[in-house]
Amino acid sequence: MELSPYKTLLNKLVTLSYHNDIDGLLDHWLPEADQDTRYQLQAEVNRLTSPCLRVLDLRSLFPEKCQLVSHQGLNHMMPEPLVRRFHVLLKDYNGEYTRGLYEVLLAELAALRKLPAQFNSIPWQLPAQGVRRKESRLRFVTPVILHLDNNEILLGNTLDISASGLLVQLADAVRLPEQLRVSFPELAKQPQLACLATPSSYQLKQDADDLRRLKMQRADDSPESNHALSEFIKQQRPRYGLDAEDVYMTVQVRCWGQALLETSLSMSLFTNEQGELQQALTNRYHTQTLTTWQQETPGDLLTTLLSPKRILAMSTQPNESVLLYSFVHQGPKHAYYFVASQHSLDKEGAYSAFINEGLRAQTLRCYHLQLRPLIYNDQSVATLDVKSAHQLQQLTWQLWLTPLPSPDTQIVDEVKLKQLTTFISPLRQQNIVLSPLGRQASKRQETRFKLKSVLELTVSNQVIKGETEDLSTRGMKVQLAEPLHLELPSIVSVHLTALNKRSPQWRLKALPYRVVNISGNGKTLHLRIEGPEEDHAAYLFLTALFEQNQDKLRARPEAQHTPAWLIWLCRQALQQPPSPTFLLGRNDGGFYMQGAIANLFQPSLVSLLSNSHQQAHFSRLVSRQLLQSTFSQLLRPDGRHHHFLDIWTAKTTDGSGHNRLWVKPDLDRRAFLQDTRHHTDLRVSLVIINRLTLRQLNHMVPEWEKLTQMSLHKTQQLEQQLAELALLSQVFDITDMMQPTKAPVTRTTPLPGLAD
Repeated sequence: MELSPYKTLLNKLVTLSYHNDIDGLLDHWLPEADQDTRYQLQAEVNRLTSPCLRVLDLRSLFPEKCQLVSHQGLNHMMPEPLVRRFHVLLKDYNGEYTRGLYEVLLAELAALRKLPAQFNSIPWQLPAQGVRRKESRLRFVTPVILHLDNNEILLGNTLDISASGLLVQLADAVRLPEQLRVSFPELAKQPQLACLATPSSYQLKQDADDLRRLKMQRADDSPESNHALSEFIKQQRPRYGLDAEDVYMTVQVRCWGQALLETSLSMSLFTNEQGELQQALTNRYHTQTLTTWQQETPGDLLTTLLSPKRILAMSTQPNESVLLYSFVHQGPKHAYYFVASQHSLDKEGAYSAFINEGLRAQTLRCYHLQLRPLIYNDQSVATLDVKSAHQLQQLTWQLWLTPLPSPDTQIVDEVKLKQLTTFISPLRQQNIVLSPLGRQASKRQETRFKLKSVLELTVSNQVIKGETEDLSTRGMKVQLAEPLHLELPSIVSVHLTALNKRSPQWRLKALPYRVVNISGNGKTLHLRIEGPEEDHAAYLFLTALFEQNQDKLRARPEAQHTPAWLIWLCRQALQQPPSPTFLLGRNDGGFYMQGAIANLFQPSLVSLLSNSHQQAHFSRLVSRQLLQSTFSQLLRPDGRHHHFLDIWTAKTTDGSGHNRLWVKPDLDRRAFLQDTRHHTDLRVSLVIINRLTLRQLNHMVPEWEKLTQMSLHKTQQLEQQLAELALLSQVFDITDMMQPTKAPVTRTTPLPGLAD
C-alpha cells in the first residue's frame, strides 16, 4: 500500500500515539478509512516508534565539523545543523531514538549534502604575535610531582621542558589552582641536578577543553634551578631534539603576512607626527594606484588625497575604518580634485551628488583607509642600524590604503558640480620614498674583498682595537669586541696595524675615515674615506694591493640582501592587517582553508566570518563552487589579477529570522534588500580574491633560518604547505558605500572658472 498520501497524518499520529490510543486517533482523523487502511497505518506508526540501534557517524562527510551526541548509550557524530534537528525531533518522539527519527535525520542529511560545499574552519592568527615561548624546549618525558596547598601530591609526566616553562600530562582530568609547586624526582638523581628535588613555584594555565594537559610557567627565580635546567637542556639537545612547533607556527603565519604584503592591493603608507606622507611599501600591483596620483614621479600627488589635515583628523580615532572618495574634473584652465570621506558626505547629504559627478567624469576613485600608531620598543629597534633607526623613529603613523571598485549606480543628469565646491582639495605635490618589497642591492658599489686584518681606531683620544670584515678602496666594515656609541656622522682615525707592519712605506697611520653607519648593537662600524681620494694613503695603498693580488684575495659576492629596516617596516605593517584575510591552499582534494589572519579592530566583521567556536569560517560568505568559478576567471589571459565580489547579507522581517545571501544582486534586488519593511541587519561585504605567486619568503622571514636549524622535517613540511597556497582573499565592510541614492542637495556656492 502506498502511504505517501498519508505522510502528514502519520507525522501527527506518531507524536500523539505516545499519549493517546491510536484507534481513537484514527476514528477522529480518518473515520471513512476501511479496515485494511487502518491496519497499514497502525503498522507504520508502530514501525516509526520502534527503537533504533543505528549510530550516525558522519565524520567522513563533515571532517572537523562533527559534534558528539550521546543518547541512550549510543554516541553519534553529527554536524551542528543535524544536532539541533536531533534535539527538536526528540520532543516529537517522546525523548526516544526511533526508526522514524533516524529516517528524518537521513532525509535532513540528504538535503544538507545538496547545499554548497563548505570549507574547513581554522583558528584566527596574528602575524605580529611572534614566538610564544622564546626559550628552547626539549622534547623530554620525565616524572614530576605537583605539590598542592593541602599537602596532597599529584603525579604527572612532562611532554616538553624548558628553563621557564613546562608542558605536563596528567592521568586524570583535575581542576587545579593557578599556582602550585613542582619537583623533578628522577632528574634530581642525576649529577649536579639535586636542586630539582626541591619544589619550585609554577604558574598554571589549564585548557577548559582538556584539563589533563597543563601549561606551566616558572614563577620561582632560583638561579640554581634555572642553571640546572638550562645546562640539562643544552646537554640533551643533540639526543632528544627541540620542540619546533612554536617556531614553525610563527614562520608559517609570518609567511602568510608576507604573502599579503606581496600580492594585495592594499598599500602600506607611513607618515610623520605632522601627518605628512614619508614612505610607502609597494608591490607590483600598486602601479595603478601610484600612476593615478602622479604628476612627475609615481605617487607624488598622494598628499592631495591624503592631506596632513586629514591624517591628523583620522589620528583622533585610530584603528577606525574610513571610506574615502575622489574624482578629478578638468575645467577650462585647471584640473579640480574633489576628495571627501563617507562621514563628511553623509553629514552634508551630498553622497549621491558626489558619486554621480565622479561617475560622469569617469575618474571616480574609492578607497578604504585604516590608520594606526606605530609601536616602538627596544626589542624591535635593537636589530636596526643607527642610521635606519634614526630615520624610522621619525615615523609616527601607519596607514593602509586599499582601492575599491566604484559603486554601480545610475547617472542622474540634473546634478550640478557647483554643489560640491566644499570638497575641492588643493593640489599638493610631495615626493615620498617608495620601498619595493624584496631584496635590495648593496649601497657600496665598488668591489669588496674579504680580508680580516687587525686595526686600531682613535675616537676622542681613546684607542679601540678591532678587525676588518671586508675592505674596498673607499670603505671598510669593522668588527669591534665591545659596543661603541657615536653620533653620526663622526670622524675617526684609523691605524691599519697589521697592514702597516707589512708595508711601512705607505704610512697607514692616522687615516681619516667617516663613520657612516653603526649596526650589530654598536659592534659593527661602516667606514668611508674622508677627503680627496688622490691624497688618501689607504685609497692609494688598497688600489695597488687589489690590482697586484686579485688572484689571492676573494671578492665578496655582490648579492642582494634584505635590510633590517625593510623587515621592520613589514612587521609594523602586519601589526594590524587592513582586513580579515583568508589564505587558501589547493591539493588533490581541491581547495582548502590553510590560514586566516584576523583584524582585532573590526570585531563585527570578524564575528560574521566566524562560526560558533570563534574559528575562521570562510563559507559564511563564499562557497566552494563560487570560489572555483572565481579561480577559473582569474586563470583567463585577460590581465585580471584581482577579482571583486560584493556579497549582500540580511535577515528577513517575516518572523522566521532567515538569513539571505546574494552575490552581486541587480539594482532591483538591492532595493528590495535595503527596504527595512522586508529585511534588517543589512551588510555588504566586498571580497577581493587574487592568485598567490610567492617569492623570497625565506629572505623576508628571518626566523626561517632558525626553523631550519631546529627541525629540517618542519622546514620541509612548511615548504610543502606554502607550495600549495593558491588564493588570498580579503573581506571589507562597504555597507555605507551601497546606501540607496537620494535626491541631490541644491547648493549655490559659486566656483569661478568651473563650468556647469
